[in-house]
Amino acid sequence: MWECSYANEPVDVKLLWLFFPRKIWIWIAAVLAGALLLGGGYFVKNVVLVPEKEYQTVGEVYVDYVWEDAYGISRSNLNEGEWKALVKTDVFVDDILGQLAAQGIAAEKSFVRESVDASLISDSRIVTTTVITDTPELSAAIGCALQEALLHFGEGNSRIERIRVLTEPVETRIVVHDIRTLQAAILGAVLGGLISLAAMFLCFVLDDSVYIPASFERRYNIPMLGTAASRDLAVNLRYLLRDCGNAAVTAVEQDIPVEEIVQVLQEKTGGKGENRITLCACGCVDTEPEVVEGLRRADGVILAVASGRHDGKRIEKALAFLSKQDIKVNCAFLWDADEKLIKRYYGFGILPKKRGADSPEGVSGRRERQG
Repeated sequence: MWECSYANEPVDVKLLWLFFPRKIWIWIAAVLAGALLLGGGYFVKNVVLVPEKEYQTVGEVYVDYVWEDAYGISRSNLNEGEWKALVKTDVFVDDILGQLAAQGIAAEKSFVRESVDASLISDSRIVTTTVITDTPELSAAIGCALQEALLHFGEGNSRIERIRVLTEPVETRIVVHDIRTLQAAILGAVLGGLISLAAMFLCFVLDDSVYIPASFERRYNIPMLGTAASRDLAVNLRYLLRDCGNAAVTAVEQDIPVEEIVQVLQEKTGGKGENRITLCACGCVDTEPEVVEGLRRADGVILAVASGRHDGKRIEKALAFLSKQDIKVNCAFLWDADEKLIKRYYGFGILPKKRGADSPEGVSGRRERQG
């Protein structure tokens, strides 16, 4: 009687494109929400909740390593990782604390260890020292002490021939963080847009509603009469029920007005006597299973389904129940349909008629010009 191929139903791309403009506000809201959440969160974390202002001093020392061959090439250079680890050892930290104490500055060992750093930026022989604290005076004092500790370390290291200062850490400047709020907001907008598109597509694929008559016919292999505004409703009704003297109308859901549908169909067919088809309402087959007795006595059955109800499984259940009762559904009727959507789907009223040379308008236009 019916074949449900909804599980293998392909995506109707045209219907998808028609639905997207209606739901575009969801996509826009997701884009804005993504930009606000990611960009705003980044701004709060890196601008609003940042600690107090930080000051840094930068100095440079040049290291001459001991030559190991006749060509003046040293193979005992300390790499950047070693320098970073050395300046945080107790040897350097204790030396720095001793110099600070001589100046009357008290500091914790852990604070000094977190404040100092060393790197090799341009040359393996130029060690760049960096000190960052919350006051410019303390940064300058620790920076000078760090350079002195480097000089003391070089004097007692057999791998170093000579170490000297290139740039003293006397200039202190505020640490400016690289704030990329705009990039974070753009990333959030892109992610929000992509996620919303994926979610909207998934919802469309999982939506088992009936929006157009063609979807019902492809899915359940049952002819659809059309909608209340269909021009071919009367023709379809007379043909599909041509062998029926009377027909019963039943609905999938209780709130579908079966009596009103009977009146609409009766008016479209031009009355009862002309077509010899008597239509009667039999209620909802789901909530009132006993209506099958009336359906069984009728020559034909019309199943009324509503548009956009997400009730594909209910329709399957109703058809399965009617099949068990040996009741044949001759055709279906789409109630409460979105006529604008149907017109756009089939292309009605969108493109203007082409006025070619062989059309009646073109012929009459040529006659007027010739006259």
